[in-house]
Amino acid sequence: MSTKSDILDLLRRQPLTVAQLCERLGVTRNAVNVQLKQLEAEGLVRRGTQKERGVVGKPPSTFEAAPGSEDIASAAYRAVLLAVLSATKATSGPETLRDILEKAGRGLAASLDDTGPRDFDSRLRKAMAMVDALGASTEAVPQPGGIMVRNYSCPVGGAVREEPCVCEAMAAFFSEATGCPASEYCLREDRLICQYFIRTDLPVA
Repeated sequence: MSTKSDILDLLRRQPLTVAQLCERLGVTRNAVNVQLKQLEAEGLVRRGTQKERGVVGKPPSTFEAAPGSEDIASAAYRAVLLAVLSATKATSGPETLRDILEKAGRGLAASLDDTGPRDFDSRLRKAMAMVDALGASTEAVPQPGGIMVRNYSCPVGGAVREEPCVCEAMAAFFSEATGCPASEYCLREDRLICQYFIRTDLPVA
């Protein structure tokens, strides 16, 4: 484990001062302060709300894990997602699963900031920026009749390999986000490359 993850693990258990963190980790104040600043900037740590009793003058600042930091290093999401996909398909059938994924993709697009320009290029850039922030690595390639969005780093690649129709969620996302029909043409034979063709030869919604 790194000093950063060690600090977060300790602060999940109880609020601590810089001096206490130094003592428990056996590192310098400078090393702790550098990591604390990064953790604060990432929203994983905040100044503690507990006050030390019996301290004369201004008590030293304590730090504690911030709400939402509980699962930052969790590896459970992939396993849970695969289990949910499998259970949904088994109980409701593949068509229902596909419908659910499409609705999920459109719902994800609804969370995009809808202020600013509404032209296709602006909407596409905003959509690509959102998926890139989730771990994707996209590029837009002009093709006859539209744009092919290629993603070289699928954030849900493990789920896609197990259940290819997961790609329908992202196709629905790009369709809703840009206002143009989108279809998936993902390559799954070897290294996964997700592809979504967005038609631009139709009126934008």
